[in-house]
Amino acid sequence: MELKKKVKRPSDEFMPQYVAGRRAALEMLKDDERRTKIEKVYIAHGVQGPQIGEILHFLRVNKVPFSELDRRKFGELERNVANGVDSQGVLVLLGGVIYWELDDLVTVEQEKGRVVLVALDGIEDPHNIGAIIRSAEALGANGVLIPKRGAALSPAVYKTSAGAALHLPIVKVNNLAETITLLKEDHHFLCLGLAGDGEKEIGQLDTSGNVLLVIGNEEKGMHRLVKERCDDVVKIPLRGKTESLNASVASALAVYQVLSKSV
Repeated sequence: MELKKKVKRPSDEFMPQYVAGRRAALEMLKDDERRTKIEKVYIAHGVQGPQIGEILHFLRVNKVPFSELDRRKFGELERNVANGVDSQGVLVLLGGVIYWELDDLVTVEQEKGRVVLVALDGIEDPHNIGAIIRSAEALGANGVLIPKRGAALSPAVYKTSAGAALHLPIVKVNNLAETITLLKEDHHFLCLGLAGDGEKEIGQLDTSGNVLLVIGNEEKGMHRLVKERCDDVVKIPLRGKTESLNASVASALAVYQVLSKSV
C-alpha cells in the first residue's frame, strides 16, 4: 500500500517566496490561516519600533520560527529576495516546501534496503545547509532532518544545493533529541554525533545498518541533550596541520564513510 506524504512532492520549478515589510508581516501573523503559511521570519539586528514589538509578540506567542540576522547578512538576503521593496528590517519566508513525515520516509526507504539519514543540529547558515543537502543526495543518503525552529529551505539553500533540495526527502522535526530516541527504539538506528572531539574515528564503527548522522553547529557543536542521546560521538581523522573542517565538508566525508559499508 502506498504511503501518503504530507503533500505531493514539489516540481523542479518550485522556489520559496518572500513577503517584505513590517505591516505585511503583522497582517500575516495576526491571521490564523495566513500564519500557517509562514516558514520563517527574518529580522534585522537592532531594528526597533512599535510594529517590531508586535511582530516579536506574535512570533513568540504562536511559536513561529524566526531568526535575527546581523545587518550584513540581512542586507544580502534583502537584495536577493525583496525585489527592490524596502523590507523595513523584516522578511517573511512563505511555506510551500514539501516535507516528509519521518515514519513514512523510513518505512518507504527500508523497503529498498538500509536507511542513512543526516540531521542538522544548530546549523542555520544557508550555504552550509545547501552544501550538506547536496553532498547527502549525491552520495546516496535517504534524507535530511532539519529542526522546526532552526534551518529553513531558503533560495540560498536551493541555489547552494544545486537542485538537490528538490530531490532529497526533507523532514522537519520538533525535537531532535526525542527524534533520536524514536529512531533508535522504533527503527533500530545507530545514531552518531559528528564532532572534532569525538573519542572514536567514524571508520572504527560498524555502520552497515540504519544510521543517523548528526551534524552540529561549527562553533557551538551539538546541543547537550542531542549529544547525550547519540550512541557515540565520532570524528573524522585529520592527518595534516588543519585542526578542523567546516560542517558541510565533514558531513560529506562522514556520509561517504557510512555508505561505503555494505550491509
